[in-house]
Amino acid sequence: MSTKDEGTSSQSQAFDVLFLANFVHQVVNPLNGIAGTLDNIADGVYKGDDIKRKANSARGQLEACIGLVRNLAFFSDISSSTAVSREPNTGVISILPQVVIESAQFYQDAAAERKIYIELSDKTTQYALRARPEAIKQVFMNLFDNATKYADTETTVTIVPTISKNKTLSVAVSSTGIGIPGNDLDRIFDLSYRSASAKNSKALGSGIGLFICRRIMNDFIGGTISAEHNGRTSVTTFTLKFPQERWFLR
Repeated sequence: MSTKDEGTSSQSQAFDVLFLANFVHQVVNPLNGIAGTLDNIADGVYKGDDIKRKANSARGQLEACIGLVRNLAFFSDISSSTAVSREPNTGVISILPQVVIESAQFYQDAAAERKIYIELSDKTTQYALRARPEAIKQVFMNLFDNATKYADTETTVTIVPTISKNKTLSVAVSSTGIGIPGNDLDRIFDLSYRSASAKNSKALGSGIGLFICRRIMNDFIGGTISAEHNGRTSVTTFTLKFPQERWFLR
């Protein structure tokens, strides 16, 4: 192995160790919090409505851990040498709005705690997406996870599907919150990268969620995901685009 190859390998290993350490930190901290909450409930520390409130908070933390582990499973799958580079256009389909509703349910408690509402603009039109439901759900779950953590309280996360002239189905997920600095927009889909505004917030993050979104959309579906932020309105929008061969009206 050349010196250059050895250097690249060492950097990769160091990156893997840092990524794993960050990931474990993001999982262990909430689990410790859950354990503490359960101990306090069992010891009678909380009374009345506080019991339900603390239990709901623990549930939200547990769901966050589940989301992180699910992302790691996807990461392992798409990083393996046997991973399929592109799903076929036929076979299993996902139904919009069903996948949106099911994905949002994972975060309804955490969102309700911050008075954040998830709203699909069109609840009747059924768009059939030629892709595994669990993959599409993972994309929306990661976007809703971000919105729940980084959106302003008492705001609404909107999901708006549109069809372009070239028959591309676009699904825009918008929220008002901390925003993404312009120089971070091109990097937020990189593995382990977190924007400056995300790091400055109190919310925990692993830097894997948006990376998974991009891998699923680009490599498995042949679509795209992009982000933009309006500094004047503080609205951040993630746009998913599915090419014509990947969807149809049901």
